[in-house]
Amino acid sequence: MHKLYRFSPIKDEKELEQVLDYLTTELEKLSRKLFDHKLPITTLKIFSHYQDEYEYLHNLVIKMGPKASFSSETSTYVQVSKNIRGYDISYLGIRIVDPYRLHVGCGDYEIDNFDEFKKKYAGKTPCVRDFSDDMIEIWRPEFDVLGYVISK
Repeated sequence: MHKLYRFSPIKDEKELEQVLDYLTTELEKLSRKLFDHKLPITTLKIFSHYQDEYEYLHNLVIKMGPKASFSSETSTYVQVSKNIRGYDISYLGIRIVDPYRLHVGCGDYEIDNFDEFKKKYAGKTPCVRDFSDDMIEIWRPEFDVLGYVISK
């Protein structure tokens, strides 16, 4: 059987840890590629690709910590304190199945000087998009992760 997605379906906690490690590694590479330095990663979110995978991961994630206030209809986040590859991860999330989200997942880079950063980078390349007043989306076609730069 041909596997459509790099990790999905995720079926156990060991695979979940591998995905979180992968997301962190790729998010670091993505920021280095676009900005020549690594940005601080604070949030990781997995994109589920199958309904049973979503249900499994949602049930697993909600046991890891208190639900975050910014959870939404499409994404559930919980507060955690995890160190992954040297990054202090404060939130883990799981996204509902969405046929337009083929990536493994995404992460937030939380920075102090957001306005300066936005002025310097947003819109200078199609890979750095002004997503909202307080968020910049970064991506590259060779990466299967998305990054979001947000204010601390």
